[in-house]
Amino acid sequence: MRPYPEEIPKILERLKANPRGMSVTDLAGDIGINRNTVSRYLDMLLIAGEVEMRTYGKAKVFYPSQRVPLSAMINFASDGVVILDRNLTIVQANDRVLAIAHAGRDEVIGKTMGESALSAFDHPLIRSRIDDALGGEDVVEEIRFLQADGEFFFRMKILPTAFNDGNPGITIILEDITEQKESEEALRAGEAKFRALVEDINDIIWNLDSNQAFTYVSPKSFDLLGYAPEEMEGHSLLDFVPEKEREKIRTKFSAPFASGEPFSLLSIPIMHRNGRPLIFEASGTPDFDEIGDFAGYRMVARDVTERQQAERRVRGWKSFLHCIVQNIPDMVFVKEIEGGSYVFFNRSAEAFAGNTSESLTGKKDDEIFPPDLVPFMTCGEKAVLAEMKTFECPETAVSFRCGEKRYLQAKKIPITGSDGTMKYILTIICDVTTHVRADALLRGQRDLALALGSAATLGEALTLCLGAAVQAAGADAGAVYMTDDGNGDLVLAATIGVPPAFAGKMRRFDAGTAAASLLSGPASSSWKAGDLPALDPSFTPLAEEGIAGVAAVPVKDGDHRIAVFLVASRRHTEIPAYGIRSLETTTAQVANVIGRIRAQETVKTERDRAQRYLDVARVMIAVIGPDGTIERMNRMGCRILGYEEEEIAGKNWFAALVPAHLRPRLETNFKKIMAGEVVPPDEEESPVLGRGGDEVCILWHNAIVRDDTGTITGMVSSGTLLPSSR
Repeated sequence: MRPYPEEIPKILERLKANPRGMSVTDLAGDIGINRNTVSRYLDMLLIAGEVEMRTYGKAKVFYPSQRVPLSAMINFASDGVVILDRNLTIVQANDRVLAIAHAGRDEVIGKTMGESALSAFDHPLIRSRIDDALGGEDVVEEIRFLQADGEFFFRMKILPTAFNDGNPGITIILEDITEQKESEEALRAGEAKFRALVEDINDIIWNLDSNQAFTYVSPKSFDLLGYAPEEMEGHSLLDFVPEKEREKIRTKFSAPFASGEPFSLLSIPIMHRNGRPLIFEASGTPDFDEIGDFAGYRMVARDVTERQQAERRVRGWKSFLHCIVQNIPDMVFVKEIEGGSYVFFNRSAEAFAGNTSESLTGKKDDEIFPPDLVPFMTCGEKAVLAEMKTFECPETAVSFRCGEKRYLQAKKIPITGSDGTMKYILTIICDVTTHVRADALLRGQRDLALALGSAATLGEALTLCLGAAVQAAGADAGAVYMTDDGNGDLVLAATIGVPPAFAGKMRRFDAGTAAASLLSGPASSSWKAGDLPALDPSFTPLAEEGIAGVAAVPVKDGDHRIAVFLVASRRHTEIPAYGIRSLETTTAQVANVIGRIRAQETVKTERDRAQRYLDVARVMIAVIGPDGTIERMNRMGCRILGYEEEEIAGKNWFAALVPAHLRPRLETNFKKIMAGEVVPPDEEESPVLGRGGDEVCILWHNAIVRDDTGTITGMVSSGTLLPSSR
């Protein structure tokens, strides 16, 4: 693994020393590197979460990240805690909530309630309570949560919350009151048994004659219906049934009253005295008189209004949860353990399998999926069967029917029946392609940034970026063209993945042609390859090579276009949007190094020009470092002394060229000059030793060299050979 550049710790150190924040310009000036490099490193740190950025007008100010580990605090709470921002995106969730939802943190954090594993809480009633909390009102509500392994009750507190930046948010606290509810239910059951023992029975006893009129009504009718027994006796049962339901009830009773057969659990709507509709569930036994003739029914009726309402609520919740499962983006499959056939597919799973749920139900893996996909679909099932635990399959690359390669991650969950034995395997498949591509792009950008650091020329930088550009765009081939500053033509600089014949046919696009105009547009462009020859015949080789889709992205230095990347795909008639964005990011990296490369080229040009000046000078010129080392000597000096430049460079001036009897004095004087204690004379005569050891008398002119801070960094001496030494 390649280490981060050494400038990154310096950037972090300067930001920590300046907690109020620093701009890119401030950092560049403080550290001594150019703004483009600082900007690139700050982007890397911003992505990694080590710095934060705020915008003030056009200025960007960066700060060291200062995050409080909120998750470590809320995980101590025994209640479930969920924190939402103003857009209802989940900012934080503690371990208790994740356990309730049977979800991992990655399936919850950063998603809205409806998109996450907590989608069961994304109900209109709960949303209305959240709106109340956003308005500043504390909300307390009891909710029931159905899961495959049981029914749970929670006391939900929704509290308004304010974040550090002043934006409003929501904190939801879920207190598990399941045991309390179960205890209350058990208590109610015990009380019911007690009342049944004390009051004989908690149901209404009715006796109806053959005309369906009450002949006896138990006292419980007053408690349940608000009518005293005497107010009901002598009246028909239908008199207490809502008018719109009477014909239906008359039809229900016609069969048993005609046959005299027992009936059970017949649902009868009854109006309470106060007008509230109730539902009673009645069972009847036929009553016969002394001579055996049918005289009516003895009935036991029970108020089941609340139970039916609860059943309707349960059915509503089940329908709601089913709707959620059907519409989540993840693929959901349910397979029977016995027989290994599938019994459920949600809509995403149907799209993945390529058929409807009705057509796929009852089939096995090898009957639905191609052979290369079966191992992925059955991954981990043996482990689930053996351990009865959830199994997470590794990330796997899968080729879809359209030929697109995507990355999927599967989770296998055991589902048990009421007897505790495992009945089904629930498979949830998540498409993680976006995350994988983002990680790959980030790694590619990092590696490319390191490689571009060593690029000496623009052509070398473009060639390095070409492979990264093709890979980032998901293309099969590519080429990069440089702009010829002389006439504006586009000249091929490098290719990858294309035959030589293809490169030869498209080696140059003349300025002013339609081809050059298309490629060098102001922004990224994408075309079907088959449409391009109609715009300019120069693109005919694209169709001849079987290319289906083409995209072009310019590289600019300010407003000046310097190059164009051209990528092509044989599979897609259009380069995907994510590929265009990745390609633009890659070309931006080239633009970031343009300034450095041009500065290097300028320095090299100036250095070469200075060296030529030195070489043509008719005097001896030597550059001596502060330690007395010969850093450079021009061609004339080497000729006078009889040395080659590579022989003399790097040697100590005094040890190699100063006569022994003068060496101590001259070396001492040189050290004082380098220390700034004395100033060298404008002109002096001093002998030096030639290669053969003979002394050569030189008339020297000396000049001190200082850097930008005024520090002495050496001395330049130019000398003329005196006549006596010729």
